[in-house]
Amino acid sequence: MNNNIQIIVTGATGFIGSAFVEYLVKQNVTVLALGRKEAKELPSFVKEKIAGSIYLQIDMEKINALNNELYKLEINIDPDCTFFNLAWGGVSTLSDLNIAAQINNVTSSMNAIETAKKLGCRTFVQVGTMEEAFTYKYLNLNHKTHNQYNRHVIYSVAKIAAKNALKIRAKQLDINFLYVLHSHVMGPYDSKDSFLQITLLKLIKGDELIFSSGNQYFDVISIQDCAMGYYLIFKYGICDSEYWVGSGSPKKLREYVELMYKLYPSGKEMQFGKLPYNDIILEKKDFSIKKLVEHTGFKPKMTYEQTVKELHSFLCKKN
Repeated sequence: MNNNIQIIVTGATGFIGSAFVEYLVKQNVTVLALGRKEAKELPSFVKEKIAGSIYLQIDMEKINALNNELYKLEINIDPDCTFFNLAWGGVSTLSDLNIAAQINNVTSSMNAIETAKKLGCRTFVQVGTMEEAFTYKYLNLNHKTHNQYNRHVIYSVAKIAAKNALKIRAKQLDINFLYVLHSHVMGPYDSKDSFLQITLLKLIKGDELIFSSGNQYFDVISIQDCAMGYYLIFKYGICDSEYWVGSGSPKKLREYVELMYKLYPSGKEMQFGKLPYNDIILEKKDFSIKKLVEHTGFKPKMTYEQTVKELHSFLCKKN
């Protein structure tokens, strides 16, 4: 194994970040995992996932100090090192509409690419959000005649702002830049109140099943396949490319619910169309993984049903 750091991962203690670090370690990649919490404060399952990496506590607002910290700890950076930036926060949640917090995220991302350059990293990878696909369309609406509302818009506009600023700065710094987006990631230990996870909990508890029409397109990928996709981008990603990590087979949201119900029927009637839906409708092509497949050979290993079964087992034990 290379003793020098081959990849730096920010947001390494989060749901996706910790799974990614775990996958990297299994591939014998030397990882520097960065998080805002002290190691002793981390949940035991996070400690298990990032075991094998070098963990360093640092707040993204102080990311400029990383160079000095590594120098003091005598940690060396490989000349081909990649800086993989997953860190992104909010005051309460990511979509809490807090503009100041999202501007801070943009600033931290810019500081991160400056830090990557100082450390001698060859490549900088920024992780975006699925919500950007909604936001580009949302911002093009004429809001005098359209009343669609998207609660994620402040969060995703900040992601878009960071992407555009980083593209420019990467050229100025002469550092390779890649951008990654992903579909909805599903798996154990996800702390977000996602629609499908809440639906699965309702099936477990026997709660009422009241939904919108569910005719909007959606896409789901397992946490394991998402981590694999990130790894392949780290290994084979091409400079200036933008990749979408997803299943490759998006479905209407209703179909995901029906497949889940088929696995774990609760006896309650599925009431589609009872809740209003007033947001952007995405198309299948918005979830395309064509470029990721062409550049890296990515092929998801877990089916949606397998992913649901794994999450169901976890939620039953937890509850």
